[in-house]
Amino acid sequence: MKFSFPDLAVAIGAAAIVIVQSQIAVPQEQQSLNDKAIGDMARDVTVLINGQNPGSGVIIAKQGNTYSVLTAKHVVATQDEYEIFTSDATKYPLNYANVKKLPGIDLAIVQFTSNKNYRVAELGDSDKVTEGATVYTAGWPRPGRAINQAIYQITKGSISGRPLQALDDGYGLVYTNITRTGMSGGPVFDSQGQVVGIHGRGDGEPIFNPETGATVDVKSGFNLAIPINTYFKLAPGVGINLLYLGDNFVEANKIAGHSNAISSVAISQDGTILASGSMDNTIKIWNRSTGKELRTLTGHTNYINSIAISPDSKILASGANDGTVKIWNLANGRLINSLTGDKNYVRSVAISPDGTTLASGSANDANIKIWNLQTGKLLRTLTGHRNYVNAVDFSADGKSLASGSTDLTINIWNPNTGELQQTLKGHTNWIASVAIGSFGQIIASGGADNTIKIWNVKTGEMLYNLQAHSGVVRAVAIDPNAHILASGSDDGTIKIWNLHNGQLLHTLQVRDRQGQIASVNSLAFSNDGQILISNAGASLRIWQVKR
Repeated sequence: MKFSFPDLAVAIGAAAIVIVQSQIAVPQEQQSLNDKAIGDMARDVTVLINGQNPGSGVIIAKQGNTYSVLTAKHVVATQDEYEIFTSDATKYPLNYANVKKLPGIDLAIVQFTSNKNYRVAELGDSDKVTEGATVYTAGWPRPGRAINQAIYQITKGSISGRPLQALDDGYGLVYTNITRTGMSGGPVFDSQGQVVGIHGRGDGEPIFNPETGATVDVKSGFNLAIPINTYFKLAPGVGINLLYLGDNFVEANKIAGHSNAISSVAISQDGTILASGSMDNTIKIWNRSTGKELRTLTGHTNYINSIAISPDSKILASGANDGTVKIWNLANGRLINSLTGDKNYVRSVAISPDGTTLASGSANDANIKIWNLQTGKLLRTLTGHRNYVNAVDFSADGKSLASGSTDLTINIWNPNTGELQQTLKGHTNWIASVAIGSFGQIIASGGADNTIKIWNVKTGEMLYNLQAHSGVVRAVAIDPNAHILASGSDDGTIKIWNLHNGQLLHTLQVRDRQGQIASVNSLAFSNDGQILISNAGASLRIWQVKR
């Protein structure tokens, strides 16, 4: 994409109270990891809006195939043929009839439609952003003299002031980041990677050039954003009622029915159906909204260790201590196929994102089998682990498979060729759980050393070593937009972590029907990130983002 617009500056004359506070010292190595994580995420969620007055925007919600983008109102001030460019350089038309402008402030919501999976930003709490806090500003500056094409940029700075009362058009955050024309409408992120404001103006002063007789605006270095809480306050009044991502999960429902502990949980793509596999040798299918049991699947003759639902929500796969993998019709509970080949103890199953293949991890055989999900044919066997394979998970593009083992390693495979691509080492006891993020190159692993480790798949580098559990970490799950990590442990807690900087955000206490601390064996996020499912002994727990 190449444009030929002049590099202009928007000047406003406004005073702000500036108080600079000292910041908490953060190790340089950890800070650089945080910078990179937020930079990678910001690129995914920041879009270019091309029109009469090109600017930027940030994806804040998704409903079906419709994405909602928050931007500055002056970017889409007049009716025109606008286009939205996403991070993968795909161009989408903007239907101006659907633009919603917020009254009295410089904000608007625009939409585009796509069947591609784009990352959605998490919105934060701008009231908590104080002077001196680190912030990041992202956007697509217009071309200038040297940088003669539109190039995505992210700059780091700090909050330098907050006016006692909002400035014109709702502006209320002042910060020191470098910005340029074209970044208007772009997001301002805090150190958690959450959107706390929408950038729109750069403060400046008029400078008279006596040689040309012209007056030009020169930026002072201070910039302005509208706090995201201002958007929250006004959006419902103009009919904007979107679901936003969050990390403040609270218990919403309890579902009971199994006669023994639940070992694995799953949720359908549309979030309407739950499944639970248990040590009572059964699988139960539930209506998530009502908690009603729809059917019970029987056929396994020993403990069920792992279940997975296909992306189209038509198939359920289960692995058990009877050495079989069973394929079920989710709608009617009919057994479609029973796959044999392991000596015993199928510890884990996962279905590829395209729904064509199934991976199963074996105990005594210490290998992974790749099956054709439709025919049940064994396609290949992946060998390399020296002990039980306790967990498997596919990447979002289906090109990688992660496996965690009792041999203390995590292996990264190409499931289509069987090639071992990477071996990750760092746990000091057996690995119980693995999860691959839907965006970027992130893997999380939990183990019997009571830790969670976050890895960069591409480099094999351990990014974070998270220590807060006092028992085996049996479950890890990454939300669909790769902002947060949930971990479940024998200590009876679910911990919610910020995936960008490794910070512990919340701890959820898990108790069974008798009120006793219950080991958390399995976790699953809904596709919209609003729901987290866990077991609690022989019961299911539904956790929901609090609004």
